[in-house]
Amino acid sequence: MKSPMKQENITIKLLRPKLGVGTKTMIAMSVSFWLPVLTLMGILFFLLHAHFYSEITDQAKLGLKGTKAIYNERTLILERLVPQFARRPDVKQAFNEQDVDRLQTLLLDFNKGAGFISVLTAVDDNQRLITRRGDGQGEVIQLGDMLTPVIRGGQLVASTRLVSKEFLMLENPDLANHVGDFGLVQFVAAPVWKHDRVQGALVVGMLMTADTSLGDSVFKRLGVDYVLFGGKPAESVTLHATSSQPRSLWVMGESLPTGVSENILLGKPYNGILDLHGTEAIVAFEPLKDDHNRTIGAIGVSILTKGMASMVFATLAKGLIVAAILGLLIALVVTFFIRRDINRPLDTLVNAMGRFGEGELDITVKLETGDQFEKLGEGFNHMAQGVFKREERLLKHNTVAKLLMSTLNLNELLDQALKAVVEVSESHVGAIYLLDQPSDSLVCQARYGTQHDLDPLKLGEGYPGRAAQDREMIVEPFVSAMADATIKNGFSEGEPKVVAYIPLEYKERLLGVLMLGTVNQYKEEELQLIGYLADQISIALDNAIMHHHIQELSITDGLTGLFNRRHINERMEELWARATRHGEPLTVILADIDNFKSVNDTYGHDRGDEVICRMADIYRAGVRQEDLVARYGGEEFLVVLANTESKDALVLAERIGQMAREQEYEWANRSITLSIGLATYPTQGAASYIDLVRMADQAMYKAKLSGKDKAVVYDPSMESVIE
Repeated sequence: MKSPMKQENITIKLLRPKLGVGTKTMIAMSVSFWLPVLTLMGILFFLLHAHFYSEITDQAKLGLKGTKAIYNERTLILERLVPQFARRPDVKQAFNEQDVDRLQTLLLDFNKGAGFISVLTAVDDNQRLITRRGDGQGEVIQLGDMLTPVIRGGQLVASTRLVSKEFLMLENPDLANHVGDFGLVQFVAAPVWKHDRVQGALVVGMLMTADTSLGDSVFKRLGVDYVLFGGKPAESVTLHATSSQPRSLWVMGESLPTGVSENILLGKPYNGILDLHGTEAIVAFEPLKDDHNRTIGAIGVSILTKGMASMVFATLAKGLIVAAILGLLIALVVTFFIRRDINRPLDTLVNAMGRFGEGELDITVKLETGDQFEKLGEGFNHMAQGVFKREERLLKHNTVAKLLMSTLNLNELLDQALKAVVEVSESHVGAIYLLDQPSDSLVCQARYGTQHDLDPLKLGEGYPGRAAQDREMIVEPFVSAMADATIKNGFSEGEPKVVAYIPLEYKERLLGVLMLGTVNQYKEEELQLIGYLADQISIALDNAIMHHHIQELSITDGLTGLFNRRHINERMEELWARATRHGEPLTVILADIDNFKSVNDTYGHDRGDEVICRMADIYRAGVRQEDLVARYGGEEFLVVLANTESKDALVLAERIGQMAREQEYEWANRSITLSIGLATYPTQGAASYIDLVRMADQAMYKAKLSGKDKAVVYDPSMESVIE
């Protein structure tokens, strides 16, 4: 941050009668002031009006891009789930035996895991219906040429198609009630193989017609209105889906606007302004195509332009202030030619203003004339000092902005952001609370100027909780809510006089609260600065939190929250390198849930997932903070103990086994146990961390063979026995 600038004083003193200059400059002011002001206002109005339209058009284009991504999310899920389902042995067997009842049951079970599916059908290699969720078999499924590459080429095909009402009636009469003559359906078709040939296909579809959930999701996430039109462009394209928002101007069944339909017919996007039932909106459309690149409709978004004029006029008001100052300066220059006796003060002012305009913002003038010129000099100084301070503040703004963009590490961002905003706002103490959503409380994650920890607060509790709950800045005299915060000056200590509590929110989502304290008083412009900085922090904080969540998702198991196999292997490679370099022991514990398949078969997969989660909780409670725990396979868990010998690891393994044995499951009439294997470097002579895991796996297998529910340390003799 730049050091404070030094100011330069220019002094001039004139000895002459005190004369007023108001009358002398009236005519010059009238001409030179209002003409540029009015001209500038006209220019600004047209420039800003075009600018705002351009900004909203760009926003609509980005909204359409995001809408298409949301539109394709469920299709991507099915492209992963349907092939997995088609590869299951029981599904292949049901296809091979043409077992309609079994296949129908399997389809219904699959539908339970993906409730958004509307069409669920199985066909043979002649594209004839085997079964669907409803009744009926033997019909030829008419989906154009969509099934040909699936049956003949064994390809996975995803396509959006126009289907008839009769087609939907056969699948589910309730579906047909939502459509007119045709409905838009997103299909995913996957082959079912028998050895090296395709014996049939699974056809899964999602009805998009009259589906408001997608439109509501788009509006919530992107703030734009989503519309989906379907039909043959050469005939009639009508609205099939939009959001359920009351503010939406689109009407189900209405035709695609003429200007848009011409572009869609040619396969081109459309961006522009439309009159939607008397209300102006900016829209962005792209053609909706099937898997053969044939246009079957259009997908688009709209943004209302209401309020644009008020934004333009609000901006013009700011421009008017600048224009007024410019017009005043021009009037002063004109007045110079009217009275020669004011040449010297005007020369001084013009010189100072010229230097000021070239960037010499630290300049001031001193005119001792005893008339309005003296006041004009004081006004110039006041303006220059104001601009000087604003320039310093702008430099600080830029510093904070660069700082906030310099890192995505959440803890580093919090510390740096708090330190910067305390310095820029000339505060003396500060803290940042983040909202912990599971507990619905505010937790202090960074503090400055105090050595005391700040307790978590519920929403509405204390001033920080009130600011978070009301989403409004609170400025109050200091009380003990800051845990006796003190400001250390080296030779003395003191308490802040005033504390400001500013909610941190982004896109109407509460992130936390910024708290700042000062030994002075906050001025109105300082509070505006703090509010601006809080907005910048909120944007950076949202990015950092999102980055933090993405990092966690990439290294953790979705069911248990433990590390996943990929991450534990990366960490083990690091720990192995350190152990071999420093000669430290490294122990691996590999555990498997005994008879886990019978749990799934007897009680269902939900109970199986419950067992896995409770076992994960046992590992969290049983290991040390520095130990690494991962879900290594389906029902396998891996623990890595750095600098730990076998005897100590065995104690830990047996304790974990005991904790698992003592777990009670109200739905089971028996305890669920673990078979545990241990291996230690360098005791067992492993050549790599992969070899070490293999040894632990051998020991675990030995525990299985010798009765289960025990912990076994690896011994080389196990190799021949197990083989």
